[in-house]
Amino acid sequence: MKISAVEADRRKVKKLVEGKNFDLLIMSLICMDAIILGLMTSDYINLFFEGGLFILDRLFMAIFIIEMLMKIFAFGKKFFKSGWNVFDFVVVAVSSVPSASYFIVLRTFRLFRLLKYVNKFTRLKQMINTFIALLPNFLAMLLVSFVFMYVFAIIAVCLFGDVFIEFADLGSALFALLQVVTLDGWASNIARPVMSVFPHAWVFFVSYVFIFFLIAVSFLMSVVAEVVKRAFNLKSRL
Repeated sequence: MKISAVEADRRKVKKLVEGKNFDLLIMSLICMDAIILGLMTSDYINLFFEGGLFILDRLFMAIFIIEMLMKIFAFGKKFFKSGWNVFDFVVVAVSSVPSASYFIVLRTFRLFRLLKYVNKFTRLKQMINTFIALLPNFLAMLLVSFVFMYVFAIIAVCLFGDVFIEFADLGSALFALLQVVTLDGWASNIARPVMSVFPHAWVFFVSYVFIFFLIAVSFLMSVVAEVVKRAFNLKSRL
């Protein structure tokens, strides 16, 4: 069966873009582009190489656009059936719009394509798989923590909102309680000023920190249990 010239060209382009060398070339260019974007954030480097960095950035952008057009030509509608292809297409399309200069940094997200090679590194693959397995535990902890912080934020607004601007509304209270969780000067900057007006406020803050500590410990225990379970299952298979 005779094939058309267009179909023959399509097969050639498909063979090219599916090749390992082409993929490695694009990944190398993505890494180089990420480095260029990082250098462009430095005022000192821009002072001497601003023109050169801009030209390189535009060159990489042109190469990425050509790459995307080649893949769309090679795969047709099937191109959009791959999640990685859709991800690449959105990133390149948005970052190539001249008026969307602030979205150029989205191209650095293409570095996540490196995750496609984790299967070649056993320990890295195990780490990624463990991370994915722990996501439900992490999401559960975030949900519990948010509900817990939300309740305490409402209590803080009712108790201290009339006097302290940090607890004047729900948003400010949530932010202040987030600072308390990080233990970043929460005693001297938040707790003690409130306690100078409300002497019994220490009960509120100590209870909040203690309960959040229990939530964090529970999460860590679940992480340890999951890691031990996965290690035990791996040894059993061996």
